[in-house]
Amino acid sequence: MRNPSEELQDKEEEIKKLKELLELYERVSKLGEEELLAAEQTLNAQETTANLARNELIEMRDRFKGIGSERKTAILEIVNDREVPLPSLANKFEEMGKKDDYFYSDFFRMIANLDLPESEAKSLWKEIYNHAEGLSKQLGRSMNFVVALLDYIYLKNRLIENPKIVDIYSFEEIILNAVIDEGTGIYNRRYFNLVLNKEITRSKRYRRNFCLFILDLDNFKKINDSKGHAFGDDILKLVAGTLMYAFRTEDISCRVGGEEFAVILPETTKDNAKVAIERFRTYLRNSSKNDFGIEVTVSGGVAEYPSDADESSKLYSLSDAKLYEAKLSGKDRITYG
Repeated sequence: MRNPSEELQDKEEEIKKLKELLELYERVSKLGEEELLAAEQTLNAQETTANLARNELIEMRDRFKGIGSERKTAILEIVNDREVPLPSLANKFEEMGKKDDYFYSDFFRMIANLDLPESEAKSLWKEIYNHAEGLSKQLGRSMNFVVALLDYIYLKNRLIENPKIVDIYSFEEIILNAVIDEGTGIYNRRYFNLVLNKEITRSKRYRRNFCLFILDLDNFKKINDSKGHAFGDDILKLVAGTLMYAFRTEDISCRVGGEEFAVILPETTKDNAKVAIERFRTYLRNSSKNDFGIEVTVSGGVAEYPSDADESSKLYSLSDAKLYEAKLSGKDRITYG
């Protein structure tokens, strides 16, 4: 049988973990550039962020696919609002519960990874709300709901052994708003900017080179106009999937515009980049023809660090200029020179 001092020590360790989670929550909830970088460091992503994070981010994205974007936003606003009084919060929940038959179950599935029937989720909400009221009375001040939720699920009731409340919320917010392009499932423009700057710094430090490949779908407007926007969306997903398949795990593929994509190829010369790019173009032609009955082509430009440019903005501008040159030269080609 454990003695009181051992139980107290365990309790203190749990509280320490809780504080660390809350600190993480506060950092990433701002979703600024500095906070994203801090989140990367906290998660030990550092030099291999794209490689380490890609599968986990997409897996978490898939986990929440059943929850509509409007409901996700409403739930994240609740979790992120640390000033709302408990009575006002109760009114918000009641209003949302009336609008949506599965609001309570989605709430706990999203922030606590608990899969509960709606009736049980609603009962759990009431229990946690009462717990928050009790804590508020004990402390003599209003208790933040997220803290009360953590205390109830993790420390008091132990509904789960390894709670993912704050860190899942943090990852999900990053996925939805800052990292993953919702239309294609690959990284978006904001993340591209972060990684490009980071790759410049890394390559400069270790005296390595890398290539930046910017590409744009040919005649995409015609595809949308003739086949419809839903068909066009499927083509964009095909391009994204082909990028992920054709390039290496350490290469970072991003959607940077409507039908414009970018790939960062670490420690790669233009000659080696050309091999991967031509493989991608072949895969894309074949798969689009087989799956959609049309041959999808791209135009693009490639620039190499540091021989072509040694700053992120100049490297991007040069790659983009080469893309424009490929378009003017008749499309379906890549400018490497």
